[in-house]
Amino acid sequence: MAKNVIIHLPRIGEDHVMWAFADDRGVLTSEVQSGTLSEAATQVEGRRSTLVLPGNDVLLAEAAVPGGSAARAVLAVPNMLEDQVADDIDSLHFALGAKGKDDVYPVAVVGREAMDTVREQCADAGLRPSEIVPETLALPKFDSEELNQATWTALVDSENAVVRLNGYKGFVTDTSMAGMMLNGAQQELPENTSAAMVVYQTDDHARVPAFQNLDVENRSIDHRLNLYASGLASAPRINLLQGDYSPKTQFDKTWKPWRWTMALAAVLAAVLMGGKWMEFRELNQEVEQIDAQIAQVFQEAMPGARMVRPSQQLKTEIKKFSGGTSGGFTSNLSQIAASMATQPQTKIRSVNFREGRFDLDVTTDVIPTLDLLKTELKKRGDLEMTVQSTRNTSDGLRSSIRIQ
Repeated sequence: MAKNVIIHLPRIGEDHVMWAFADDRGVLTSEVQSGTLSEAATQVEGRRSTLVLPGNDVLLAEAAVPGGSAARAVLAVPNMLEDQVADDIDSLHFALGAKGKDDVYPVAVVGREAMDTVREQCADAGLRPSEIVPETLALPKFDSEELNQATWTALVDSENAVVRLNGYKGFVTDTSMAGMMLNGAQQELPENTSAAMVVYQTDDHARVPAFQNLDVENRSIDHRLNLYASGLASAPRINLLQGDYSPKTQFDKTWKPWRWTMALAAVLAAVLMGGKWMEFRELNQEVEQIDAQIAQVFQEAMPGARMVRPSQQLKTEIKKFSGGTSGGFTSNLSQIAASMATQPQTKIRSVNFREGRFDLDVTTDVIPTLDLLKTELKKRGDLEMTVQSTRNTSDGLRSSIRIQ
């Protein structure tokens, strides 16, 4: 069964992507498709999705933060790498991988402008990727069986070479420069350590550069997504969705502007519930008075006879109307209001209540949000939600849902 949707964005800012489904072993379970990011988003349907960015937009580096925690490393790394980047560090986003030996952190550096563009593209398409990974770290990583030998991976097409070196290192360059870049990487290897490389070609006619002093094994591959699926399933990587771009941070930024609106909605719901409760109490007192009058008349008319209360049916109907003390209109409305408050991107257009069920016309961002709303309702009681219909509109995804 497909566990993940891999989406490759060849150029940031352009609305053309390729995607395919993959299982947890890194094997594609579907044909590779191409189209817009919105079309890819409709295929996700609640699955995990990994967005693969072009590697030439992401710099891979390392920084040693002795004895520091991850929180301290996040603050220290930008200043430590300032000499290795051309742009001002305030205009860059630094994402950290797992700490390695000697307190060394692998780091992926990407421009904030590029990340903002990707975030806006995903938001416009209705896509919430689980991970965003540079293509250099989506390639497989091979562990050499020989001592003192490093095994690297390269993906070569008609224009570029994407290379993954040891650990989290790698680069993207045009094929004419690949040999020079690899010579430099060899010089950084420990003494008496040789290098080998597995080169994948998506095009049999692609010109594979000549690599000096390298033991090269050439392999053909149908599509680069086959290679990304294998690498993402087996090799370590850095998720760029960190810091200001983490899903939690984005949720907080989205929630804060609406917190007073939701607070006022909660107050309004409390007022409505309070009014319903007062109405119920008044109706209940009137019923008791009527019962007393009926009992008095009954005893006067039939002294000593056992009376079956004729007002019970009326009282039952009043409870149905007012909501009762639990499990009725008021209680169910409270559960719905509390659940809707957890999904601020979902707006109610209209509500109808009839025969114990609520029919809502809502607009939301994506289908998974409705699944989250259904889960929230289930947590708060025994209400069940079903989606009656869904269609895309200019305001977003418009759905008719029934809660009962």
